[in-house]
Amino acid sequence: MATSRRRIDAASKLLFVGDVVADLIRLVLPALAAELDLDAAQPLPTEFVADDRSVRSGDAAWLFPFAGGGRSTALAPVEFQHRDDADMLDRMRDYTVRSLADARRRGAIGADEHPVLLPLVIYTGPGRWQAADGMEPMAGLSVDVAREVAPYQQQAYISVAAGGRAPLPAGPTDNRFLAASRLIRCRGRDELLARLETEWMRFDGADGESFRIAMHGWAEEVMTGMEVPTLDEMNAARRSGMLHTMLEERGLRWQREWQEEGRQEGRQEGMVAGQRDLLVSMAERRFGSSAGERLADALDGEPSSEMLSATGDLILACETTEEFVGRLPG
Repeated sequence: MATSRRRIDAASKLLFVGDVVADLIRLVLPALAAELDLDAAQPLPTEFVADDRSVRSGDAAWLFPFAGGGRSTALAPVEFQHRDDADMLDRMRDYTVRSLADARRRGAIGADEHPVLLPLVIYTGPGRWQAADGMEPMAGLSVDVAREVAPYQQQAYISVAAGGRAPLPAGPTDNRFLAASRLIRCRGRDELLARLETEWMRFDGADGESFRIAMHGWAEEVMTGMEVPTLDEMNAARRSGMLHTMLEERGLRWQREWQEEGRQEGRQEGMVAGQRDLLVSMAERRFGSSAGERLADALDGEPSSEMLSATGDLILACETTEEFVGRLPG
């Protein structure tokens, strides 16, 4: 199931809603979660106007109030990443500062309030997340020293691998973050349809409605070329016990339509994929695996024949890895 990185990033914003982020906090910060009212998540705007009037944007941001009238809130700016990003630490620091300032400007946080900051990077890519996360200065310090200097370190972020090969955090089967992660780790439409059915039935109550809506929006975004049943159709099929049959029929219908109408397109896509894989392999042999990964990202989606040809010329023309990576588009 080939889906472009841009489509995956857009789909992640639909899937990882407030309920899912709340369950993520329950997994990775259980002591804090016990003191927060995670069911009262408040979404915040994620588009800001900089001093130079340029527009900056993030993926998601949430406020979680503390329960019991103690401290006011925790602020969780969230970024979704489908590939490793060496600049993520600086980006998250900037995003956190902008989120906090904007929340104060809008009155969501009082001018004198100091919320707990929980910058989150949710990695949906196939490999392992390796970018610096701000905890590097603490490496190798004793527990006592680390505790002493921690308050004076710059704000780090929490990275959690939803996709890829890293094991998921341990947690209950009805944890919505784990359910979302199980969905995005599916390979192929058959596996995805089966998993969608399982998670849909697992969250079949009224308290699971917002997550079902999120799963449905995500499925529509990533399952290109297939007519996904409407939300009402899936809920009705769930109540009648026909969800499995309906999803199976849709899968078979998509397969037939692809066979009847998409043979030529499939052959063309196969040729493009073969050229793309060859170019990535050439780049890896000449400039290393990291350069190959960057090229794979640059050729994500549907590159034109002109772009593929120009990429081949670029591989031959560049002398160093730095030159090659610097001249890649986007």
